Amino acid sequence: MSYNFLDKIYKSNSYSTSKELYQKWAPSYDDELTENKYVTPLRCAQILSNYIKNKNIKILDIGCGTGLSGFALKKNGFKSIDGLDLSEEMLKIAEQKKIYQSLFNFDLNNPTDFNHKYDAIIAAGVISPTHANPDTIISSYSMLKKKGLMIFSINDHALNDSLFFSSINKIIQNSNFILLDQIYGDHIKELNLKSSIFVLQKSY
Repeated sequence: MSYNFLDKIYKSNSYSTSKELYQKWAPSYDDELTENKYVTPLRCAQILSNYIKNKNIKILDIGCGTGLSGFALKKNGFKSIDGLDLSEEMLKIAEQKKIYQSLFNFDLNNPTDFNHKYDAIIAAGVISPTHANPDTIISSYSMLKKKGLMIFSINDHALNDSLFFSSINKIIQNSNFILLDQIYGDHIKELNLKSSIFVLQKSY
């Protein structure tokens, strides 16, 4: 199995380093994650499908990368998907797949005005100490329509970071989100790495 960039990403200790690594990783990203059985995008898409039967809802894929989550959403029948990512190189590959209606180069750690509204937001493998910070949950609230869903994952590395996980829980408890579910399962099978998927609903 190949762990070239996966190993580097999980050893990264800063947001800027992670951003640079993703730019370089883009050409081999799909191959490496597929080889190592990265299943969180499919889990997120299946969970969304369990909650929402209308396949025409408008979805935002935060941290869409090369489009693995978009592909999983499409596989589950969803038709209207936008993608957002900080890596221009990742977005170039995502665009080639013709999955997304619109793609945005956007950094949620330094948010600017984003005026689009969605029925659901997916953030698979995005929120972590060296990626998008917990405030991404707060930023996402304003992007959701009334009663909209946010589905995001937190992997074992982040779950085991007590300060980080505590900040996630505090944000959820103090926000206007309702926690509908938290489901623990596989993340990257070949690394024996798991993740919790959170399902939040905008309260109004």
